[in-house]
Amino acid sequence: MNGRILRIDLTRKKTSVERIPEEWMRKYLGGRGLAARYYYDEVEARAHPLSPENKLIFMTGPLTGVSVFGSTKAYIVAKSPLTEHYSVTNAGGYFGASLKRAGYDGLIVEGRSEKPVYLSILDGDIEIRDAEAFWGLKVPEAHEAMREEVGEKSASVACIGPAGERLSRIACILADSSDRRGGAFGRGGLGAVMGSKNLKGILVHGTRDIEVARPDELREYLRGRVKQLRETTGNHTRYGTLQYTEPLYELGAYPIMNFTRTRVEEGLIESLSTEAMRDKYLAGDAACYRCPVACGKVLAARSRRWSGYRTKVEYETLWSFGPQCGVFEYDVVIAANALAEEYGLDGMSAGYTIGFAMELYEKGIIDRELTGGLSLRFGDGEAEVELLRLMGERKGVGEIFADGAYRAAERIGRGSMRYVMHVKRQEFAAYEPRAFYGIGLSYATSSRGACHNVGGWTIRDELLKPKIDRFAVEGKGRLVKSIQDVRGYIDSLALCTIPRRSLGLTDDPDPSVVNHVTGAGFSGKELITIGERVYNIERLILNREGVTRKDDTLPERIMHEPLPDGPAKGHRIAPEMLDRMLDEYYEARGWSSSGVVTEEKMRELGIP
Repeated sequence: MNGRILRIDLTRKKTSVERIPEEWMRKYLGGRGLAARYYYDEVEARAHPLSPENKLIFMTGPLTGVSVFGSTKAYIVAKSPLTEHYSVTNAGGYFGASLKRAGYDGLIVEGRSEKPVYLSILDGDIEIRDAEAFWGLKVPEAHEAMREEVGEKSASVACIGPAGERLSRIACILADSSDRRGGAFGRGGLGAVMGSKNLKGILVHGTRDIEVARPDELREYLRGRVKQLRETTGNHTRYGTLQYTEPLYELGAYPIMNFTRTRVEEGLIESLSTEAMRDKYLAGDAACYRCPVACGKVLAARSRRWSGYRTKVEYETLWSFGPQCGVFEYDVVIAANALAEEYGLDGMSAGYTIGFAMELYEKGIIDRELTGGLSLRFGDGEAEVELLRLMGERKGVGEIFADGAYRAAERIGRGSMRYVMHVKRQEFAAYEPRAFYGIGLSYATSSRGACHNVGGWTIRDELLKPKIDRFAVEGKGRLVKSIQDVRGYIDSLALCTIPRRSLGLTDDPDPSVVNHVTGAGFSGKELITIGERVYNIERLILNREGVTRKDDTLPERIMHEPLPDGPAKGHRIAPEMLDRMLDEYYEARGWSSSGVVTEEKMRELGIP
């Protein structure tokens, strides 16, 4: 770690550099953990997400940018316009490594500029530059325009599109989308935070070498792990995250048409297979900074109607723009995904919201008069893409849905809220919790609203560990707590989860790679404790922002409507089942029965 934070005050147009307390780096590592600690100290509970008092806290980790498989991540923490609580999001690609090579472990943006600006960070040369000429540009165009203006074609750029400028609560921040080597800081609507600050983008270029404590030992260690890396990530190299679609469908865990079913007619799900992807649509692979896995799959639309669209598609957005909307055509998914990227909309929330709108339309809750003539029926790809465009521009019916499904239901009324699959206002991911009860608890307890990543992806354990029944209630609290703690330290190292097992970074961590890089002498147990500390400090933040047990809940459909089909047919997570899982979870965490972090737990973990 450089041990330095760059702070930008947009109100006063001032920049400063400060040291990170050494104690914090030991206790929180970096990435998600260190960012949460800064938020804990600096963002008040009463701060409005779109006010100058909210802050964008960018953070890298000790592994970011070094020669370790998957050391690509950067994190952003801020108060979310979507959930109105603390949120965290991450992206791979080149942005984190570029920031670190410029000499900074993190960047804190505060205040608000009177006029549109962007930040230019070229090693130690920091400028707040005028961005009025770029305001209104779509994301890929803005990326290229900023690079051209500063004369640095290899710079990494994270910026917003028109959706973020218009303060859409599901707007995201995209890094390097013009050349598809980056990713999205996707969830929580943090693009709107950037828009509220009149900040169009952040351009970073760094040329410094990132020092490691024991380079020879690190090189030897990684050499011995290459075979395991290839064995554990081969399918990611070939198929990316798209490989999960068919297995989860077979397990009855793949939600379709707003979580109303898990089965469709024969041949439909096969049209979204990995074989179809590689045979017809694959245009190239994309790799993050110095990563040998290259799991990004760049797809190009082939039909005449959607020709010209080209984008990187992941499992989640294949689902959100595909089966969530009753669409089983790669061409439509590619077009919608590319359009969301241009406008700077979170593909998960945007696609989910369109599928939600389609269910309302089919139930007669909304009609053509409200939609402006759009026939929002499941399976209508033309209507899906048009609604997405209107959401990005906040025009017509797009104004109603531009802030996500929860806000749309508030505006529409007529009982529409019961059809929103959300936790704490954030839309579900592409996993059916009635098919894996652990995922339901993960959604309910996640630090950022419904989320399988921060919340804990339990499916591997629920499938592969013989003593765990995916439909059991007992044991899920301890399981979710354990997985969340692992994710806490992995995210604080700023390591991609795909290659982490090849590095021995599991629930029984081998700290060798961490110690070769940092020289800090961490034990495996200490890494797990750091993960637990991270989750607890996030919960402390949420507690002071008003989140307690009452908010750790699931939608009515999940708790009261049994699945109608598939291998999980008849299953639901009834309220009393969720209560039992929450009781076990809170007990495992050492929190109160109301979901509040206790003073005893704070003392145990050394949290002030």
